[in-house]
Amino acid sequence: MKTSLSPEQFAQYEAIVNEYDRFRKLSQEEKEDLIIKIATSTYIDLLCDWAFKHVFGHNEKNLMLLLNDILPEEIVHIEYDTNELDTWKADDKKVIMDVLCHTKDGRKIIVEMQRGDKSFIRNRLLFYQSAMIYTQLAKGESYGKLKPVYVICFMNFRTKHECDKLIYRYGGREEDGEVYNNIQNIYMCELPRFAGETGKAKTPVEVWFDILQNMSNFASRPEQYGHKYDSVFESSLQSPIPDKEKIQYFRSMFENDVRSYLTDEDRQEIAEEFFAKGVDAGKAEMAKALKELGDSDDKIARVSGLSQEEIAAL
Repeated sequence: MKTSLSPEQFAQYEAIVNEYDRFRKLSQEEKEDLIIKIATSTYIDLLCDWAFKHVFGHNEKNLMLLLNDILPEEIVHIEYDTNELDTWKADDKKVIMDVLCHTKDGRKIIVEMQRGDKSFIRNRLLFYQSAMIYTQLAKGESYGKLKPVYVICFMNFRTKHECDKLIYRYGGREEDGEVYNNIQNIYMCELPRFAGETGKAKTPVEVWFDILQNMSNFASRPEQYGHKYDSVFESSLQSPIPDKEKIQYFRSMFENDVRSYLTDEDRQEIAEEFFAKGVDAGKAEMAKALKELGDSDDKIARVSGLSQEEIAAL
């Protein structure tokens, strides 16, 4: 095994892999390949929450580059952690960060960055947008003090739309198109919709979709992107990260595993597939499949009709 990892480092990474049922069952060779791919890539994976915060959290330059290519307003200054909605979202790990942005024309806008999963995505984004509007005002304050809110969700999957584009921008409008206000704004950034060749994007938005999806696949900064994104690539280098933080990154990669994107529709498809083999046999096989995909025993019990004791015995 050719790797720059010391035996001690490799043992730490392997212990994390073995915490997860799905990966514990891999062969030793498969585990080694997985560890090497994650732990020795030139750049970290920006689809991982820890990596996204490492590159854009408390790095105003990087975040302004991203937001100024996505939002219609020109942002000149950013304040972090100004809109914590602890009582609303204390248990929601999909919220990456909240920031207060100062625009060139002197206005202030609130931006929330989210990592999306498929489960009721539109309802969840609307809920947090409403929460961010509601919590701006104290009792007796004028409604004229409300700041525009942008909820930007980066999604590593597609959802159904009437047209094909990279970013779907939603706001309040009358049914014939008249704008209601500029307060409500939801941006769904569906990253897989960029289907161009890696390192060959053209527009600023395409470049960001390429960077966010493929950072860990780059061996070096694509020359055709010029120097505009140098600070983002420099911040994404894995080698300067302290060993203790590299362990945090590695663990976050597994917490962000694709199992978190399992939807109720996915579960229904699994159920139909196994029930075709017979109800009793299908229940057990479906429960095993959902268990390997990371669902809780309680959720599996509701879907399969088995008791939690039966599921635990599988």
